[in-house]
Amino acid sequence: MNDLLTLQQAARWLAVSRRTLERLIAAGEFPYPLKIGRASRVLVQDVEAYLERLKSRRLTQGGTV
Repeated sequence: MNDLLTLQQAARWLAVSRRTLERLIAAGEFPYPLKIGRASRVLVQDVEAYLERLKSRRLTQGGTV
């Protein structure tokens, strides 16, 4: 599998809009994307790590996964 995703692909994986993903990045809640020339790319590992953080946050708040 390709280790890099476009912002649109990463947003689709997270089930949010690209603009929401851009806001998460600007707020420091999601890792800053890699710049390759003029293109921005997100590491698959960053998306997976973000989802794991959401899961663990949910568990510490008393929810279930």
